[in-house]
Amino acid sequence: MKTFNTTLLTLSIGLGLAFTSQSFGQKMYWLDAPGDLVKRADSDGTNIENISSSTSNPFAVDVDKNNSKVYWSNGGGSNKIQRADLDGSNVEDLVTTGLASPRGLSLDVDNGKMYWTDVGFQKIKRANLDGSTVEELITSGLSAPIGIEVDAVNSKMYWVDEGSNKVQRANLDGTTVEDLVTGLTTPFDITLDVANSKMYWVDGGTKKIQRANLDGTSVEDLVTGLEIVRGIVIDLTNSKIYWTNDADSGTDKIQRSNLDGTGVEDLIVGGISNPYGIALDFGDTPLSVELDSFQARQIANSIQLTWSTASETENEGFNLYRKTGNSFYTQIASYKGNSELLGALNSTVSNKYTFVDNSELRNGETYTYYISDVETNGLETKHEEQAQTVKFTLDEEIAQTKLHYVLAQNFPNPFNPSTQINFQIAKTQDVRLQVYNLKGELVKEIVNEKMNKGSHSANWNGTDNFGNQVSSGTYFYKISAGTFTQTNKMILLK
Repeated sequence: MKTFNTTLLTLSIGLGLAFTSQSFGQKMYWLDAPGDLVKRADSDGTNIENISSSTSNPFAVDVDKNNSKVYWSNGGGSNKIQRADLDGSNVEDLVTTGLASPRGLSLDVDNGKMYWTDVGFQKIKRANLDGSTVEELITSGLSAPIGIEVDAVNSKMYWVDEGSNKVQRANLDGTTVEDLVTGLTTPFDITLDVANSKMYWVDGGTKKIQRANLDGTSVEDLVTGLEIVRGIVIDLTNSKIYWTNDADSGTDKIQRSNLDGTGVEDLIVGGISNPYGIALDFGDTPLSVELDSFQARQIANSIQLTWSTASETENEGFNLYRKTGNSFYTQIASYKGNSELLGALNSTVSNKYTFVDNSELRNGETYTYYISDVETNGLETKHEEQAQTVKFTLDEEIAQTKLHYVLAQNFPNPFNPSTQINFQIAKTQDVRLQVYNLKGELVKEIVNEKMNKGSHSANWNGTDNFGNQVSSGTYFYKISAGTFTQTNKMILLK
């Protein structure tokens, strides 16, 4: 499944793995440190080839898929940052002075910046993607900063410090440095799952892969019994972790697993030497939806989502995902039950979309949203990297003066075995929510009580008033609140 390229967020790594957030992998790139080589192979590990020997002690690699470039850092005697076309041609020296063993490398393609750690000078720096305008961001308090990754969504950078055995973060300008995880043993690299508020890193001393929340809480061991892992990265689309395994005794490997560390697979076994980086280049498949923008903002006592597309190809519609706080995402709306989420199918002009989340939102809670697009063949692209977060604040004055009556379309629809019905009432009063069949016969009374003004949610599990499961078919749900009545249709499929 394809993803947009106008606001592409590139995940990157320090001493190793990186990939652009596309879905269909074609090539993976890595660095052969002792051989001074940039190498690549098909994403399944076949067809290995050398693409560049214009390196010297390469450490970290990252990919700019937007501009078809591969970047890497060189330590040792050369101390430079370079880039080339994805086939290894047109090698360029970008930064050649003021370096002393640059290690971690991370690209912020959207903002035209690259970030790196410098172990020799114990600094973190950045520059434009062409190497111009070098800035020193953090110049003190570091010991041996290694892997680094940029969270462009929240304007943060994360890194591991091998000398102080910490995971740390700061703002993108280097201010407000925080210790997130301490007491590690030679951490080598870090990667982020911003969509689900998780970070993953490699602990070289204990030879395992760990993860935690982005604030450093809830540390977990995922994969143990490894050798020297020089890099790690996440493929969110396929829910995989990739890493390089530089065996100090035995066979060097490139491996992957599920996000929880299960299902470890060997992609390349042997025939490689001290792999210090890998990048997955996801091919040039035409995009189904080119997303220009996505925004979430509070409007009165609801949250309004707006987005625009530059073009659409076979786009049937959009699905909407939401998470509360640091929980995991759930789907809250679909084009199958909401006409405003239907796509334009094929369009070469800009289209704008709006969806209002009128569900019962809690005062002071944070809500994070992203959308996906679904092609006519059923393939779904999730745009997690464009997620937007809103802190919801209940406006009591608005609640008193601006509330109106709403009966939303049930979700999911069609459904099996249960569905959710959201509604809003303008004042505190008696409310009845009932389900009828095609004959107009009452099937189930879901709500019959006095309710406070505001947003509410109810569920129907497909049973009648006697607890019996009803048959598949079309049903109607009706709300009555004072003088307000409305009826909507829903479909139960078994």
